Amino acid sequence: MALAIILAAGKGTRMRSYLPKPLVSFKEKPIVLHIIEAFEKAGIDEIYLIVGFEAPKVMSVIEDKAAYILQPKQNGTADAVKQAKNHVHWKGQNVFVFVGDAPLITPETIHALELHHIKTGASCTFLTATFDIDLPYARVIRNDAGVVIGCVEERNANKEQLQIKELLSSHFIFKGDDLFALLDKIEPDPKNDEYYLTDIIQIFLSKGLKVEALQIDHYQELVGLNTPEDLQWAEQFVSSVQTNAL
Repeated sequence: MALAIILAAGKGTRMRSYLPKPLVSFKEKPIVLHIIEAFEKAGIDEIYLIVGFEAPKVMSVIEDKAAYILQPKQNGTADAVKQAKNHVHWKGQNVFVFVGDAPLITPETIHALELHHIKTGASCTFLTATFDIDLPYARVIRNDAGVVIGCVEERNANKEQLQIKELLSSHFIFKGDDLFALLDKIEPDPKNDEYYLTDIIQIFLSKGLKVEALQIDHYQELVGLNTPEDLQWAEQFVSSVQTNAL
């Protein structure tokens, strides 16, 4: 059994749109609706949307495609997940946590993530890819044997870590019991006082819990769309994939 939490509380100022970011149109649908539908096609029918900025407008458009949880103040991804603790039946379940601005994610990738998580018995499994472009995402730290030993947000990475091309963009699945037992251990970032969900990886590892990373072939699935230029790039990518499939 699994449920999904999608983080969609942000304003999306860089989109330069009058709409809240989750509702900005991509391929004639709101960005976040692509992700909701990908979960549905992957067999996940318990879907929660974390809303914040212009929440009533988001809810009026998405309607009953998801249940809603309010994040009153946008204070980071970990804080967003905290809002779900008392609203979601997470005990004994696996819990997906995905950002709400990556509409290229596929049902096949969601299914593969869940299968890998179950097969390995991990407490936390997240998607990664080798990125050919520079993006401000967290770097995945592995030892010589290829085992995940941590991750670091770009803003906190040293020069050596910044050269790492395997990135994660906050597409997780957790054992719900472990996630909500340790979520409060995350400390605010000293640079901006926000709470980042990626910090839970190091907490899990320090507790001896198993953390897995599933690397996928196409990094484009994991890219968050933040600007009109990002939307154009993603539209072109989808068109090229469709053309090559013909």
